[in-house]
Amino acid sequence: MSKKNKKNRTLPKTGHVITSGLFLVLVFGFASAGIASPDRKFSEMENRTLQQAPEFSVERLKKGEFTADIEQYMSDQIFLKDELVALKTGADRTLGKTCMNGVYLGEDGFYIQDYKENTALVDQNIACLNSFAESLDEDIPVSFLLAPNASCVLRDKLPARHNCGDQEKTIGHIRETLSDRIDLACPAEALKAEGIRCYYRTDHHWTADGAELGYSALRQTMGLPAAEGLERNVEELENFYGTLYSKAPAAWADSDTIKLVSYEGSDITVKYVSQAGDHLPPAECTEIDGIPTKSGLFAEAPKSTKDKYAAIMGGNFALAEIDSNGITDENVLVLKDSYANAVLPELCAQFTHISLIDLRYYHMEAESVSEYVKSHDIDRVIMLYNVDFINSDNNFVWLE
Repeated sequence: MSKKNKKNRTLPKTGHVITSGLFLVLVFGFASAGIASPDRKFSEMENRTLQQAPEFSVERLKKGEFTADIEQYMSDQIFLKDELVALKTGADRTLGKTCMNGVYLGEDGFYIQDYKENTALVDQNIACLNSFAESLDEDIPVSFLLAPNASCVLRDKLPARHNCGDQEKTIGHIRETLSDRIDLACPAEALKAEGIRCYYRTDHHWTADGAELGYSALRQTMGLPAAEGLERNVEELENFYGTLYSKAPAAWADSDTIKLVSYEGSDITVKYVSQAGDHLPPAECTEIDGIPTKSGLFAEAPKSTKDKYAAIMGGNFALAEIDSNGITDENVLVLKDSYANAVLPELCAQFTHISLIDLRYYHMEAESVSEYVKSHDIDRVIMLYNVDFINSDNNFVWLE
């Protein structure tokens, strides 16, 4: 055999060795880096607490709890996880994929959450709202601000080929099944007229501008006068990347700017009565009669983090009470999801006392919601939810 042929025969073998070597370096390198690097306790990208190293016990192993925790631990603590997820998003986008982790990568840099109608759950949740409204005294008006999501208002931003459901259908169904006891405001058309300024590019919430439009529709439905003559002040928080971005992070994504709206002369005090929620009460709170209390709507700490939307109230809580110098002297109960947070500046300009109940966390409390209405002399009830929340949340049963 010639020397040339022998050389050709060794090339594939050398290539395999190099490939195998690189593979082993990557595997053991990442494993070693993961072991050497300290465990992270919280992921700003995912906005959640990460699994820590689980404690071993034979009992937990038998129940499968230890293996489940160790699997989650290894997933959460993988070295350079955020960077690897961003790399995958880039690769998927290069291959023409437009929907990742339930999020569409739409036109003009918009991340739009996928929507699939769950009619059975919508019916169940609306039945709970109807039953609650009908149980109240007749002299307590009940209004419902139903906020459409970006998949409805910015439908033209979705990729040409998509399977996103139509929220207009859900909205129509809610109109048909909602009790006559509840006055509905759904500002879909007003939001469509204003377009992109009403929703964040990287987050599922509406902006302060969208919330202002939504409240205008609600106020007109309630037949209340506008709080005129108040100077609107805006604090801008730049470099905001929201929850949808966290599901499909990408180097090319443009950040958003959050507007924190306040009105000159507003005198606002927030009491975190029941502190169950997705955050702790803001650090600037002081204890008054054992209740964390602060002045103003906005929390300082989240302003410098990724989770800047939490600057409004500091997050979502089971029960909070707000005293304000609004123009309408009423005690108002707001049943809410996180979309309501952006509406709070408008509500505080309107009403003197606002109670906020978030049914995701208001469980097994000392009073049922109906009992709270009676014991706190509630004059008006406002339901404020986005369409996707009505379509997906299972906590409305806590109204009963």
